[in-house]
Amino acid sequence: MADLVSLHSPNPYDVLWVEREWTEPGFDLEADARLTGEGYIAVWDGRGGKAWLDIAGAPGGELLEWAERRAREKGLVRALGSRWQSNAAVQELLEGAGYSLVRSHYRMWIDLDTVAAEPVWPDGLTVRTFRPGDERLFYDVHQETFADHWEHEEPDPYEEWVHWLLQPPAFEPSLWLVAEEAGEPAGIAICNRRVELPNRGYVQILGVRRRWRRRGVGLALLLHAFHEFKRVGLTEADLGVDAASITGATRLYERAGMQVVAVAETYEKRLR
Repeated sequence: MADLVSLHSPNPYDVLWVEREWTEPGFDLEADARLTGEGYIAVWDGRGGKAWLDIAGAPGGELLEWAERRAREKGLVRALGSRWQSNAAVQELLEGAGYSLVRSHYRMWIDLDTVAAEPVWPDGLTVRTFRPGDERLFYDVHQETFADHWEHEEPDPYEEWVHWLLQPPAFEPSLWLVAEEAGEPAGIAICNRRVELPNRGYVQILGVRRRWRRRGVGLALLLHAFHEFKRVGLTEADLGVDAASITGATRLYERAGMQVVAVAETYEKRLR
């Protein structure tokens, strides 16, 4: 599965992430995934009546038909599947089955040698790293700040969040940042090193609470993360962002010097 993802992903895909995916709470590997020599599809309950189809390689129509049947068995009424733009086979598969393009997401990248600007914090704000006992703080701020994001209709279950983020390599406490004002969290950046690209840092989550938006907190968190990456010897960094983010995230990242290096497209189909 890792090899199939790596065929079209802008980054190589590590087996560690396959293992993490297949052991997520609530995922039944035998019932919810199918793999052939050419392609892979898994069906995830995305909550709110939607199925997320995890697609890799070049699966045929039979695999897609199976995935739609499995989604209906799970009581789901919409199916969404994504592909990197370089994967023309998945585009042909989805469009041929009646899926329509509904969203694009960017992979954005920066050479850390080009980062000269220091973060400028609004008056009264300070930044610190993760401390033992901060787990719920980071979870709560993450869910709150992503409530405006596309298809984030309800909070992620805490046990899923823990599964993905509170174990290495995603969990690097020295690279988890929280900006605070008078002890109250204003925003967070959850960062780590990409296990598959040892010179690259990854800004996995960047979120600012509504009360503190449009005050420069997001840019300050991002620049602070870049300097922390440089401090531990990394030379580049990347992140993913909704191309149509209503919070203006794409413009913020461009102001920091990041550039789009890959595009993922999401397609949707009604199942009932």
